[in-house]
Amino acid sequence: MKKFIMKMLSMISPRSLEIADQEKTTLEDSVICSQKKFDGFNFDLLAEKDRVLISVWELEAEINNGGFDQYYFNSSGNLAHFAPLALDLIGASKMSDIVRRANSVFGKAGPSQNWETRQGQLESALSKDAGIFEQFDLEFYGYPDDLEVLLTRYISNYDQNGFETDG
Repeated sequence: MKKFIMKMLSMISPRSLEIADQEKTTLEDSVICSQKKFDGFNFDLLAEKDRVLISVWELEAEINNGGFDQYYFNSSGNLAHFAPLALDLIGASKMSDIVRRANSVFGKAGPSQNWETRQGQLESALSKDAGIFEQFDLEFYGYPDDLEVLLTRYISNYDQNGFETDG
């Protein structure tokens, strides 16, 4: 087994690791740039690329930190209405389906974009079934779509000024 692992490691060139690090830095830099444009109230005025990056990044961060109930509880949940579309736009259709189904817990209109209203919705849903989001959490944690790869591919379609390329 040790020989196999050593052989596999030898196949990874320092250049491929450098490229992977550069792609990760580029993705993180793009997200930071998008987040700087977002003041918490101007989401609909942002470019699609910025809305997608912010929406997916915050969704993933919140769910990995505390599940869907935390996502909906925090201000990131204000963007829950856009998250399925954002996931579809990067090619994460399985993750999009999970989020759509989680959003449907709040009814046909989904979770409110207003934090206070959504708190009432969330309290109502959790009082009926405290574990209502557990299955969605488990499905999300299974990462049926690789969000980092898909986001990196998505941003590669934009130039440094945020304009879509013919890519």
